[in-house]
Amino acid sequence: MSASHSHRGERDTRIDAVRAVILTVVIIMNMMTLSGLAYLSPDARAELLAPVDQWAWDFLAIFLDGKALAAFSFMFGLSFSMILSRAGPENGASSAQIIRRFLVLGAIGLFNAVFLFWADILMTYAALGLLLPLAARLPQRIIIGAGTALILAGPVALALSGIDPPAPVPEGRDDSLQAFASSNYADTITQNLNMVTGAADTVKGTLVLRFFMLSGLFLLGLAVGRSTLTARFEGLRAPMFKLGALSVVIGLAAGATLRLTESPEGVWFLLYLETPVMALGYLMLLTAALHGKREGKLHSLLAPLGRMSLTGYLGASILGQLLFYGWGFQLIGQAGTISVMAIALAVTAALVGFAHLWFRHFVYGPWEWLWRSLTHLSPQPIVGRGAAS
Repeated sequence: MSASHSHRGERDTRIDAVRAVILTVVIIMNMMTLSGLAYLSPDARAELLAPVDQWAWDFLAIFLDGKALAAFSFMFGLSFSMILSRAGPENGASSAQIIRRFLVLGAIGLFNAVFLFWADILMTYAALGLLLPLAARLPQRIIIGAGTALILAGPVALALSGIDPPAPVPEGRDDSLQAFASSNYADTITQNLNMVTGAADTVKGTLVLRFFMLSGLFLLGLAVGRSTLTARFEGLRAPMFKLGALSVVIGLAAGATLRLTESPEGVWFLLYLETPVMALGYLMLLTAALHGKREGKLHSLLAPLGRMSLTGYLGASILGQLLFYGWGFQLIGQAGTISVMAIALAVTAALVGFAHLWFRHFVYGPWEWLWRSLTHLSPQPIVGRGAAS
C-alpha cells in the first residue's frame, strides 16, 4: 500500500510506525490518569504541581488530550479495511468471523476495564466497530459522506439535547486516589467497577461527542484504507504536510475560542470539532513524515510496536499499575506532569524493546494471538517470522 506494501497480504510497516506514535501519546495520556494527576480538582492540581508541571499539563490538555484517541479511531477503521483486503471471501472470511472478532475485542476490553484500567476504549471500539462490516459494502462516496456527517452531528446533537458540555471524566475523584493507593488489589477492582458503571452519569456530553466522533472517524479510516491513497502517500507528502499543518492550526484556534467561551450555545458547539480536526491534522503530518523515499531509523524502530498495538495498550496499563498503584511501587500522587511523561516514555521504550525481541521468534503479538485464536475458535500458529495479517 506504499513502497513497503506493494503486494496484497503484506503489512504496511510505515502505517505500523504511525500507529506506534499515536499509541505512545495514548500511553502518555493514560499515565496521567494512572498516576493520579487526572483525579485531582484543578485547584488541587495547581497547588500540587510546580509551574513547569502545570505548563506541561496545560500543553497536554490543549495539544493532545482526546486527539490521540481520535487519531487511533481513524487508524482502527483503516486497519479494518486492510483486514478485509487480506481476508476476503477467497481466504475463508465470513460475517460470523468478523462479528466474533469484535465480540472478542469487547471481552478483552471488559477484562481491561475491570482488572487493569477502567478508562478502557476497546469495548467502545468493539461496539462501534460492528458498523464497519456493514459500511464496507457501501459505495466509497457514501462512506465518506456518512463519516463526515457523523463527526459534524456530534456538536449538533449536543446543542439540541441540552446536555451539559463535556467535562473531564475523573476530575475531583478523591475516592479513586484512595482506592488505587490501597495495597489491596481487590480495592483496585472495586474502584474500576465503580468508575466504569458510575462515570457515565456525569459525562453525558463527553459520551455524546465521543459516540459521533469515533463512529465518523472509523468510517473515514475505512474509506481511506479502501482507496488508492495509501499507495500514493509518498507522492502526496507535500500536500499532506500543508493540509495537516492547516488542520492543526484551525483546531488550535477553535480550541482557544472554546476555552474563552464560558458557556457554549448554538453554533458555538461546533468549536468542539477541534478534536477530530486536530487529530486528522496530526495523522497527515505523521504519515507524511514517515513516508519518505527511504525507511528511516524512526520508522524501523517504531513499526514493531505498531504491529502489536493491542499488546502495547494493555501492557502499558499493567506497567502503569505496577508503578503507580498501592500493590506496586506506590507512586500514585507522587509524580508531577514532567515525571509522569518521562515514565510513560520509558514504558513505551520498554514496550518497543519487547516488540523487537518478540517478533524475532513469533508472528503475532501475545494479545493479538489470543484475539486471533478466539476469533477463529482455534489456536493459531504463532512461531515463525514474517508479517502477520
